[in-house]
Amino acid sequence: MTTPRSHLPAVLLLLAALDASAQTSAQHPSARTDPTSVYRRIVQPLEKPERLDWAGRLTELLKVEPGDLVVTAVGDMIFNEPISQLEAPERAGLLRLMQEADVAYGNMEFSLNDRPELQRPFYNFRAPTDFRWELARTGINLVSVANNHALDFGPEGLKESLKALDQSNITYAGAGTTLAEAHAPGRLELAGHKTRVALLAYMRYWTAKYRSKDASGPSLSTIDPAVILAVRGGQVEKVEGPLESDVLTMEDDILLARRRNDLLLVSLHNHDVTHHRAYGIQDTTPPNEEIMYHRAIEAGADLVLGTGPHVLRGIELYKGRPIFYSLGDFIYQYRTPERIPVDLIHQRDIEMPRPSNVSVFDLRESREVLETVLVRMTLNQGKLKRIQLLPVTIDDEGPLYGVPRLASTKRGAEILALLQKLSAPYGTKITIKGWYGEVQLP
Repeated sequence: MTTPRSHLPAVLLLLAALDASAQTSAQHPSARTDPTSVYRRIVQPLEKPERLDWAGRLTELLKVEPGDLVVTAVGDMIFNEPISQLEAPERAGLLRLMQEADVAYGNMEFSLNDRPELQRPFYNFRAPTDFRWELARTGINLVSVANNHALDFGPEGLKESLKALDQSNITYAGAGTTLAEAHAPGRLELAGHKTRVALLAYMRYWTAKYRSKDASGPSLSTIDPAVILAVRGGQVEKVEGPLESDVLTMEDDILLARRRNDLLLVSLHNHDVTHHRAYGIQDTTPPNEEIMYHRAIEAGADLVLGTGPHVLRGIELYKGRPIFYSLGDFIYQYRTPERIPVDLIHQRDIEMPRPSNVSVFDLRESREVLETVLVRMTLNQGKLKRIQLLPVTIDDEGPLYGVPRLASTKRGAEILALLQKLSAPYGTKITIKGWYGEVQLP
């Protein structure tokens, strides 16, 4: 077949582009095909495959009664590669829990923008704006954007991200094109329900670096640190806690939102201690940090959703209302190839454990970072009927690195036992209902 002369320039350009792409690939092989990459290098013992009737389990779990309103909540989402097409029942079934909920909340710790050149820090937690549809396909319809990665691509990147959420009808809170918008509740309209649902979101960081410097520009709602000097045992110590004026602002926001909404969720993304792994696994909330969770409930929040530490923390029923001090991670595509070289970040990441005499290619996350729960709450006529805890694990190597799934029998039991232990100091009791847990309500 002869190519028409008028098409020759286009064909030559296409061939040149393909040749350039091939040369680039040769110089920078994909981490997915690099035999030394964690995507190909398996160092952990594989779990024995189980034949579990996930469809039957979920069909039974998802039964509702007239008037039931179902809220699901998950932790931190670092998300940039699609997962909604996966057919394995322990993965598709997990998304089904959110897809069939009325409210599906998560902390969005990545940016949706088409401006890669605006990247500020080392981490590249970004997806193109079209990825908003993949986020929506998971079932998520309510997100917190008040976190320390919301401004990784600067004010313009944040504006693009918020616009993408608006276009995909995903409600958000904790950030806005102005500081006033960041402190305003995100309101969610529900099909088939008259209940007015709202979310307020705040970030607590160990410095004031994310505090808005221009109230008329893109901003986050923050609760900044305060440091005082105290004498303990004859020694002068620095004591840190949340800044009172910021906590008072949060209380004012809650009081105003409470007047116009029936169900009010408050999200607190808490970085109370540096996440350097030299400090160990941070599965306990310091007493000074519990203050802002309690004050949120006292001001009128119906429940408080904690994220940030990247591990599970305990559950407290405070004045009859649930506080989840940390929901851990959910989607953790933290070291995704073609964004940051996956093994380079193993060398540079201060959060990665560094055991002696272990190659950087064999480093893996701490187990606690990869275990979490999906919280499923059922309300009816404004009353909390049930809190179910569905154990989840996240792949740390192989082709689905960072992707969650419903936990196996053994891992699920261990996750629930850990959550029982972490919640016991608050007097919270968790009953095991076969493959999931349920919080005993007062």
